Amino acid sequence: MGAVEGFKGASLLAKVSLVLLLIAALFSWISFTTTGWAKIAVAVPGTPAVYTYTYYGLWRSCQGNNLLIATCGQLDGTANDWWAATQALVTFGFLGINFALFFLVLKMFVGACAKNGEIAMATAIICIATGVLYLIGVIVFGAEFNEHFIEPYGSIHKFGFGFALSIIAMVLEIVAGVLLIVDNKKGGTSPSA
Repeated sequence: MGAVEGFKGASLLAKVSLVLLLIAALFSWISFTTTGWAKIAVAVPGTPAVYTYTYYGLWRSCQGNNLLIATCGQLDGTANDWWAATQALVTFGFLGINFALFFLVLKMFVGACAKNGEIAMATAIICIATGVLYLIGVIVFGAEFNEHFIEPYGSIHKFGFGFALSIIAMVLEIVAGVLLIVDNKKGGTSPSA
């Protein structure tokens, strides 16, 4: 069974789930590896047009001014409990997207796995379970970052593109899981007639 035959033989819901998981994987890889989760800007005293920026990602933060990003520091192994919890929960979500994508590709494109309903159901469960963990991680980051970094200092802040991409990836992962459950309940091993 080749890739083309596997794709043609898959149900519409499986194809949609594959596309959703591909997009979710792309977005989660970007958000997982960048410093684009949040940005804090603090005005430099005496120079109202110059700001010091700090960009935060899951694993590092970078600091600089309007013209230059000067230094970055690692955040892995942090002693900050909520940050470590966010890292752990988002890592489970990130891994879940990648494993689910692998299992769905296996089901769709490997002949011996095409009719195996257990693979489809396991993929759906992985999507939903790790999507919920991803959701909790995103909520923890949003709430705690605001409480610990923004409110005490009154600085200019924004949640960044990495934070937004992680939310989109998490939603796509959960939707793909639900579609796979519906597909499995319908017996979605062949294309709709």
